[in-house]
Amino acid sequence: MTILQVCAYAAPYEGNFIKSLKALGKVYEEKGDKMVYAFPESAKNISWCKELERHTDVHYLPLAKARIKIKTYTMLKEIYHKYKDLRIVHSHFELYDAPVSLTAPKNVKVFWHLHDALEGYTGMKNRLEHKVQYGLCHKNAILLSVSKKHMEYVLKKGFPKKNARYVPNGLDTDRIKLVSTMVNQRKYDFLIFGWEYERKGVDLCIEAIKKNSNENFKVAIVGSENTENIIAQKYGNVPGVEVVKPVSDINELYANSKCFLHISRAEGLSYALLEAVYAGLPVICSNISENKFAEKFPTVEMVESENVTDIAEKMKCVISKNAYSKDMIEKSRKIIDEEYSIACWVKNMLKQYGE
Repeated sequence: MTILQVCAYAAPYEGNFIKSLKALGKVYEEKGDKMVYAFPESAKNISWCKELERHTDVHYLPLAKARIKIKTYTMLKEIYHKYKDLRIVHSHFELYDAPVSLTAPKNVKVFWHLHDALEGYTGMKNRLEHKVQYGLCHKNAILLSVSKKHMEYVLKKGFPKKNARYVPNGLDTDRIKLVSTMVNQRKYDFLIFGWEYERKGVDLCIEAIKKNSNENFKVAIVGSENTENIIAQKYGNVPGVEVVKPVSDINELYANSKCFLHISRAEGLSYALLEAVYAGLPVICSNISENKFAEKFPTVEMVESENVTDIAEKMKCVISKNAYSKDMIEKSRKIIDEEYSIACWVKNMLKQYGE
């Protein structure tokens, strides 16, 4: 049997997503089956993709206008034709969902995997695309969503409820080290990922820092030159705020931070949140529906979404505690091991595939 993973993914690092797929592929390989991949052309020269090529077949699809480009459809048909024992096609990150379904042979199971936040952060053009995709192009596809909220959005667009299922992400726990540096030796009081300025709540973080100006907090915002420019244009120089570049080893940032800020306005199911919890950091987390699952972690402090006063007060509270007990950290880590690890994700996927 052959399983095809079609992924609209070309990030510079493989991250939890590719690690999860590789773990799933290993299970099938041990059973004598094969898992192959298709990525956008832009992934071709990335190191993790080259490594995949050494172990299995990797195909490349158009990226620009992929949903409407004839080449996307003809290439998918060629891939299907190549594998006579193809039984499952799994499309990730929306871009290739419709082409995958519209070209798939009748005897093949099709899965669409919704990873991202859709509702509230899409323009009119995207909403029309969603109406066409989820209302008209699904055929017999099964939807797997990392977020119940965004699954509901898709159902409103016309996707059949009987074919929609919730499957949480899996964290590569082997990659995340428990922070062992003394709290007072860490460079930053707070760490926030800010490459999507509004959605990740970078503005809320800065407003909360300004409210706490007497505390002299130091904050690392992981972002780009664009992040830096937006902050400078809106706020000028904000004492204690530093924009830092993404790093290949995320443990470096966790080890240098006292608390992780996860105050987003919208999420799928956040790998970053799981990572920070597993690293043993206290987390301040917005109470949007996508983050509700985080209430079960003893080391997570929930705040009202977009409430700067609440965020500012919680920042003072968490830093004054200095650190959570070893027992609380271990309880949080255990929940991830039992419910949100890659091993759990692989079991979930085997179940969804009908294994």
